[in-house]
Amino acid sequence: MSSKNYAPRHGAARHARKRSRLVTAVRRPVVGGAIAVAMLGSVGATVAIGDPSHSSDQTTAAMGAPDAEASAPTTESTQADMARLAESRRVTNVSRSASREQDRLSAIERKDKAAAAKKAAAKRKAAAKKKAEDKKKAAEKAKPVSQRKFTDDQIKQIQADPAPYGKELAGEYGWGEGEWSCLVSLWIGESNWQWDATNSSSGAYGIPQSLPATKMATAGPDWKTNPVTQMEWGMDYIKASYGTPCGAKSFWDSKSPHWY
Repeated sequence: MSSKNYAPRHGAARHARKRSRLVTAVRRPVVGGAIAVAMLGSVGATVAIGDPSHSSDQTTAAMGAPDAEASAPTTESTQADMARLAESRRVTNVSRSASREQDRLSAIERKDKAAAAKKAAAKRKAAAKKKAEDKKKAAEKAKPVSQRKFTDDQIKQIQADPAPYGKELAGEYGWGEGEWSCLVSLWIGESNWQWDATNSSSGAYGIPQSLPATKMATAGPDWKTNPVTQMEWGMDYIKASYGTPCGAKSFWDSKSPHWY
């Protein structure tokens, strides 16, 4: 078979499609060119009327100006709003700070008032206690010496000077100044009014020189240290044995060595 007469089975169709694409590709630039010519014509017409660049700039400027002017008030308004917001926040913060400070001062004031009230209450309580104690002391002091209850501190004071209490006690027995003088002289001779005086040879003890010393327990359990208990026992003994201190002193004077 000659090559001139050979027609490929699909060759014709492929050749036809290639040709069609080629024609289409050639035609498209032509259409584009026509449009370009039309646009150039339009530009030419514009050039004939006036300067397109100058006109375009003016038009653009004219069109852009309103936008710029419109945006300026918006910016100023936004800034004003921000300023008002900042001022509002500042005022709020100041108000809150003032409120917190007021709360702090109020708390301090309440605390101070509570402390003052507590102090005043304690002071009133102490004053009431002292008043009650003073009243109790006055009532106790109004009692006869023989009926009083003495504290340890009071007993120490009596030990230092028992004579004034002895004189009060003598008055309870109905003994006046004369008898009191005899009693003072008698007990100076016996013990010199010393509550802890002890006779080393006989064992006699205390202001009245009780023999034995334990006899004074009948006047009270504190006979070893309380001068009032010792004197009360001594006066009971004198009244029972001699009637009066002067009678006891007279007997004491008549004895050598002295005793009663």
